[in-house]
Amino acid sequence: MKINGVGMTPSFGRKPNQAEMKVYTNSLNQGLQLLGKQVDIILHNASAPAVKAENTGIGSLFSRTVKEKVIPFLKEHGFSHIQQEPNGLRKPFDNSPYAPEADTKNIFMIPLEKLASDEYGNILSKKTFDKIVKHNPNPKRVNYPYVRKSYDIALREAFENSKKNETLSEEFAKFKAENEAKYEQSAIYRLISQENNNSGWEDWQGIDKTLYVNPESQEAKTRIAELKNKYANEYDLYLFEQMLVAKENAASNKFSKESGISIIGDSPVASSAVEEWINQNLFLEDKALGCPPDAFSPDGQRWGFRYYNPEKIFNKDGSLGEAGKVLQKKYENFFASFPGGIRIDHLIGLIDPFIYTVSSNKMTHENSGRIYSMANSQYKKMTDDEFAAILEKIVFPAAEKYGLNRSSIIYEDLGEVTVPVKNVMKKLGIGGMSVTQYDYRGSSAPQNNTIMMGSHDNQSFIEYIDNLFKYTKRNEKRRFVQRTRALTEDTVSKSASPKEVRKHLKEIQHDKKSFLSASFTELFSSPAKRVQMFFTDVFGIGETYNRPGTSEGCWELRLGEKFEDEYYKAVSKGKAPNFAKAIADALRNRGLDKGHEDLMKNLDDSAKIIAE
Repeated sequence: MKINGVGMTPSFGRKPNQAEMKVYTNSLNQGLQLLGKQVDIILHNASAPAVKAENTGIGSLFSRTVKEKVIPFLKEHGFSHIQQEPNGLRKPFDNSPYAPEADTKNIFMIPLEKLASDEYGNILSKKTFDKIVKHNPNPKRVNYPYVRKSYDIALREAFENSKKNETLSEEFAKFKAENEAKYEQSAIYRLISQENNNSGWEDWQGIDKTLYVNPESQEAKTRIAELKNKYANEYDLYLFEQMLVAKENAASNKFSKESGISIIGDSPVASSAVEEWINQNLFLEDKALGCPPDAFSPDGQRWGFRYYNPEKIFNKDGSLGEAGKVLQKKYENFFASFPGGIRIDHLIGLIDPFIYTVSSNKMTHENSGRIYSMANSQYKKMTDDEFAAILEKIVFPAAEKYGLNRSSIIYEDLGEVTVPVKNVMKKLGIGGMSVTQYDYRGSSAPQNNTIMMGSHDNQSFIEYIDNLFKYTKRNEKRRFVQRTRALTEDTVSKSASPKEVRKHLKEIQHDKKSFLSASFTELFSSPAKRVQMFFTDVFGIGETYNRPGTSEGCWELRLGEKFEDEYYKAVSKGKAPNFAKAIADALRNRGLDKGHEDLMKNLDDSAKIIAE
């Protein structure tokens, strides 16, 4: 706290003034450059904030609030990237972005406030838009049933009104002519699903179940034509929604380039429902991707995502087979959408995947295992080159096609990292993830790793600390002692005396705020060049975003309209990162403060201001 003068109101968690902010931001960027660090925030579209007058119930990184408020905030605090969730079209009643219906895009990213503005010719009436905002049941969380209903109403109205707008009508006609082949299968899938009470293709009957297995047959052609004619307006509405997402994605990428904050995409390990439907003959029969039994899941994890027949991913001569070409196109679409790069969800699944038999009730050695490394597998691979083939022949070329390289990819390698996975990562020079919430020591993080406190699948770091400090059993106390001692060693200044080290340890072991502060310093002190922070940890929110294995209350948490004020309040309470302090401490820890006295003074002064 700082008293500015007699009669002045004490300031708690204030934002630096313009002159202070300039020094603060410049100092952060200089410090990050010395440390060789890049900083990303993980912020899903749904979690993005919105001002009260434009809060439709769900966030979007395409929104005006993000462009006008969030991006400037991130720039001020040293961030250079936002990692979002997978942007595939959601299933009608599934909130998870990691099990998409189709590779077409998530329509909830469409910022409705823009449709109700001159930018789109006011094709969404102000009356309808204001009504959606007014009746939003919870401005701080996503109410998916409400969002689905309101978006359906809004987009239908916008589509009908767009037909009266000459510019948009011409634009849609052009979009449809150029892109219908790309979207047809997904649109037809949605139409058939709606005819069947929103069920999945496995439950459909007759030609519908195998419609695109042989789309050139007369029966298939007749059925496709029938659906397009019977549901002509619904079909065009689907394409119109995808046109809006494509327009906003292009505008977002253009703004990202201008602002210096790039968007990183997320490529789920899951094959979409549409992908499985149209490529049924390319997948292994009665097999799906999952995780083996372990201490966290004694029965294993049955994800249900089908896995392509390895013999159809690559031909015998090593060239791409039919399934390989499907994967190639899939990754090309990811990189085309995200110039900032992508995160590969479950890298292990691209190198040494675990496959189980869907019809079995329990995973056993006889009906499940690592398809490429099991001794008795007909698809067994022998060399590192074979294990690396999907990355080297599909993923990396797709990235290069859009001017990106392997360093622009984040490799999520959490789980059982087998020997083949380790060998491939070493061979290709790629890093995985170092998650400190799993007691991973920051000083052990390789340079090419991404270091983070946790992701969307973890508790918030505040909850993690609360649980860590509540130890009651011997093994819990042992974990606490080991973690705090390691954190002390890895975050204390190089020049600290033994007495200062003991004092630092005592603070970390007896004060949660000191533990949290040191944990942020650990990220910047580590050798890892890429630092990622989940939005709950950046803003000091002590709530869990997603609990794997359950859908109750997941994927709903959002930033509030006054997120900036909340950040400064959280910093002053010791619940959010004081970036100036963390970077200054990291520079001292690494011995990089020498010869940079002015920078260190600016960082220290900025840290005090931010903490007020």
